[in-house]
Amino acid sequence: MTKSSYGALALICILGGCSVKTEKATDTLAVDTTSTVTPPATTGADVQPATPSTQNPPPARMPAPATPDTSSRTPDMTVTEYGIGPVRAGMTVAQAAQAMGGGIAPPRGGSSGCGYAVLTKAPPGLAMMVENGKIARVEVRSGRTPTSLGARIGDSESRIKSLYGSRVASTPHKYVQGGHYLTVTPADGSSNRIVFETDGKVVTEFRSGGQPAVEYVERCG
Repeated sequence: MTKSSYGALALICILGGCSVKTEKATDTLAVDTTSTVTPPATTGADVQPATPSTQNPPPARMPAPATPDTSSRTPDMTVTEYGIGPVRAGMTVAQAAQAMGGGIAPPRGGSSGCGYAVLTKAPPGLAMMVENGKIARVEVRSGRTPTSLGARIGDSESRIKSLYGSRVASTPHKYVQGGHYLTVTPADGSSNRIVFETDGKVVTEFRSGGQPAVEYVERCG
């Protein structure tokens, strides 16, 4: 095409308004690498949380349990057919003192024959008969010391019989008119006993230990 032809064509476009084709974004997948695009500002919602560590944390160290202080704790001082608390009829005075953690000494007149231990660590109203160096019986003469089944001074005769049932034998009191001895035999058939003394209505005192000492009507001396 000659220069005159180009000029004529250009003149026609100017006068006739030739249309120009424009490229649509959907027409191509090509990326324009010549333009500079400013990335959008990052917001807090766009920030990905840090991946937590999968390593298990060390277990918390638990404090060691406290050791209970038993140095000043009083033994369970209830009466059974065999004695009181940790003290058993047939123990030596030294053995009884060790079982109680102290508070028991031989009779003032010595350990031979019959006497009563010196008690400095015992419930009020308690006495311990000693024969030839051994505990023969324990006596509850006053106070609120109970038996293992809950019998106490002041309980009625009927309550003692209801607590011990067929193991109770009643005999007349030697010195109290209308009174009784309520003697309890243990279930194991041993020679130990509990003897409740009554005035005919309620318990006035009681004792426990081995025969024959537990059934002595009179005390030492």
